Amino acid sequence: MHVGRCAEAHLGCPCRGDEAIHEERSRELSEARATADLSVECPECGSPTTPLSIVSWGNCRACRTAHSRSTHPLRW
Repeated sequence: MHVGRCAEAHLGCPCRGDEAIHEERSRELSEARATADLSVECPECGSPTTPLSIVSWGNCRACRTAHSRSTHPLRW
């Protein structure tokens, strides 16, 4: 990891080079991956989703897609 840069920045790591934040995020992702067979509720819509989706994006895939479409509409 370079100072001020993270190799996992493209995966949503918010550390910006802070080792403590990076370690905390890595631990949360590892725990979410370990419980991938469990289902949790999306905080936005209440539908079942994986813990990894909640840790990574904060919501389920449908809510993430809906948000993406509202901020960046498809232009056919």
